[in-house]
Amino acid sequence: AAFVDQPRKRLLRTLSIARTKNLDGEWTTDPRPILPQEQQIENSALYFEPSNRTWFLFTNHIGLDEDGEYTESIWVYWSRNLNRWNPEQCAVVLDRTNCKWSKRCIGMPSVVPVGRKLALFYDASETRSGNMGRDIGLAWLNLPLKVPRDVRP
Repeated sequence: AAFVDQPRKRLLRTLSIARTKNLDGEWTTDPRPILPQEQQIENSALYFEPSNRTWFLFTNHIGLDEDGEYTESIWVYWSRNLNRWNPEQCAVVLDRTNCKWSKRCIGMPSVVPVGRKLALFYDASETRSGNMGRDIGLAWLNLPLKVPRDVRP
C-alpha cells in the first residue's frame, strides 16, 4: 500500500481570563477568549503598570516548522482594559534574534517587579525542541513599562 502524506493539522490556541472573589473558592473562566485563536498563544503572565494604567500580557507564541509546533518566542500584548485586548497591540519581547543562547525554543514567561526593573523568567533550550530538559533564562525590562510604538511580530 502506498503511503499518503496527510497535511499536518495545527491546534489553535488562545487565552481566557479566570476570575474569583475568593482565592480558596471556585474560579470562573470568561466564556470568550481575550484574543483570536489565530494568535497562537498560551502560558501567560500579566503585569499592571500603574504609571500609565496599562496591562501587559507576556505570553508564549507557538511557531510551526517542518518538525512541528514549538514555543518560538515571547510576545507582549497591552491594554488599558483587562476585558478588551486588541491583537494589533503586540510586540515580540524575546525570540531567536535577541536571545543570546537559545535559538529555537523560548517560552513560559513569568514576570516579577524587582526595584526599578521587571524580571522576565522564561524557559528555553539551546538545542532541544521538546518541552523537557529546558533551562531557565532571565531577562530584565526597565520600569515603568511603556507601550511600544510601531511594532508587529
